[in-house]
Amino acid sequence: MFPRSFLATLFVLTGAPRALAWSRLGHEAIGTLATELLHEKARLRVEKILGTDDLSESAVWLDEVRAAENGKGALAQNAEAAAFNKKFPDNHKWHFVNLPLNTAAYTRASKFAADDDIVHSLERALAVLEGRTTQFTPAQALRIVAHLVGDLHQPLHVGTGYFDVRNPAAPKLVIDPGRIKGRPDDLGGNKIQVGRMAFDTLHAYWDGTLVEAAGSTGNEEKLATKLRGIVSSAKWTSRGDYHGWPELWATDSVHEAEFAYRGLVFKGAKLTEKKALVVIEAELPPDYEKIQRQRAFAQLAKAGFHLAELLNALDWKVP
Repeated sequence: MFPRSFLATLFVLTGAPRALAWSRLGHEAIGTLATELLHEKARLRVEKILGTDDLSESAVWLDEVRAAENGKGALAQNAEAAAFNKKFPDNHKWHFVNLPLNTAAYTRASKFAADDDIVHSLERALAVLEGRTTQFTPAQALRIVAHLVGDLHQPLHVGTGYFDVRNPAAPKLVIDPGRIKGRPDDLGGNKIQVGRMAFDTLHAYWDGTLVEAAGSTGNEEKLATKLRGIVSSAKWTSRGDYHGWPELWATDSVHEAEFAYRGLVFKGAKLTEKKALVVIEAELPPDYEKIQRQRAFAQLAKAGFHLAELLNALDWKVP
């Protein structure tokens, strides 16, 4: 089932933070699309804060900050990134929320919501741009917003699978949220192995493989142009006060996450001596990429549309 060398690597990785959402390509394309959709007032605010109206680089900043913590990436020697990680050592938690599949809606009262989850973290950054707090600089807040709106539309950064692993040879996905008590989850597909290498997880498949497959390109501008072609204001316009939009988008994403698990064949689970889940080996159905790349494509386009929609609606108070 699992090669010994592969399992040794996984045991090392078990305590590592969750994988990043969308690839650099995906986040930059989301930022590029959002830039195209900004109204003039919002565009001027963005340009005044960032020195440019181009959101593509800002959309990857929060991931680069995480990489810098490990001495990697473009911000490895950046003083601002170092200070940010020192002040907010748990910022890796801001990128996700673990909602069970088949969750009806994200709610603040849910036991799965947390003060440092993706919805709350996005709302804190918005509060800075509204002048209600100075927790971040305006530039940091805008970069956080640009990134987390993208993350919020990656289904596996919102939904996670829970499993019955009493028989490790035949793990079963539990869809009913009422039956997950005491069962382990896969951290948004990070513990679902769909390839032979240690990083070939279901989550990584959505972050990278599907992004390139969705647009058939590795260029963010070309991908953004293709995404622009399916933007649907009629279908995607968010209802109500914009302060509640992150919750609506989280709800939409957890519903999409359930589809991301459909058709997977779960072949075996590896547990620690204390019965904690390490990894579940799974097999993708033959038509998985063909089906899911359309979903990934739509989620990327929604993210760009909603990022612009949010910045256009925002009651800016800074700078």
